[in-house]
Amino acid sequence: MVADRNHPSDSIASKQEVIPNTEVRNMVFSMGEELKNQLKDYHSQYNTLEKRVKGLEKNVCFLKDDFDNLEECVNREYVVDLIHKIVPSLIGKKDKDPSYPSESSEDSDSVEIIEVRGKKAVPYKLRTRA
Repeated sequence: MVADRNHPSDSIASKQEVIPNTEVRNMVFSMGEELKNQLKDYHSQYNTLEKRVKGLEKNVCFLKDDFDNLEECVNREYVVDLIHKIVPSLIGKKDKDPSYPSESSEDSDSVEIIEVRGKKAVPYKLRTRA
């Protein structure tokens, strides 16, 4: 029964247990602080990236609108029909009239471009957005 009373070896063992517990608690606390700081950094980076993504999404929407407006300005069927009308008439002129001056391919291309541009109704820049 004498051994059950406060023995000096019991108090030493409890002191040794207290020291590691406080060290562990301090380590956990410092790790928690580090994790908090990392979370703040990641959160600010996330917010920055989220703002960039939103800006890029807006840019994509504007580009889609501009593309749609360009599609409206260039009626492909009209351009193809116009080319089908111009090319045979130019070929017909060369075949019918022997005095028709022979042109280089650059000259004939410029004539076609002038014709196509002359038929364009409203330039893209002058159109208003609805």
